[in-house]
Amino acid sequence: MFFFGIFGIQDREKIIKEFDAVICPSCGRLSRAELIEVFTYFHFFFIPIFQWNRRYFVKYRCCPAVYAIEKDYAEELKSGASLDTSRLHKVFGHGNYCPDCGSYADPSFNFCPYCGRKID
Repeated sequence: MFFFGIFGIQDREKIIKEFDAVICPSCGRLSRAELIEVFTYFHFFFIPIFQWNRRYFVKYRCCPAVYAIEKDYAEELKSGASLDTSRLHKVFGHGNYCPDCGSYADPSFNFCPYCGRKID
């Protein structure tokens, strides 16, 4: 008897909720934000068996800023609470990205080569 099985461990990212008309704390623009759940799961024949290591993030569409949030606050947001920027913890921010057009710029540049805005 032969048994061929496919199993593995993968990370998955899932958008849980979207927020309209919120101001990005990183660049100050009016934008949309997404509540994202990231978790690791074990699958057998592409069927998820169990999940662990759940993490929650808020990602803005205007710039590459990503903020981590705690699990209890993520549950509040799922149930309909409004987004409070004081409870966000910055994970990834502007750094080498233009706050105006979002393009990558070399860290040695003082101005964006695409739109000309001063990079802080």
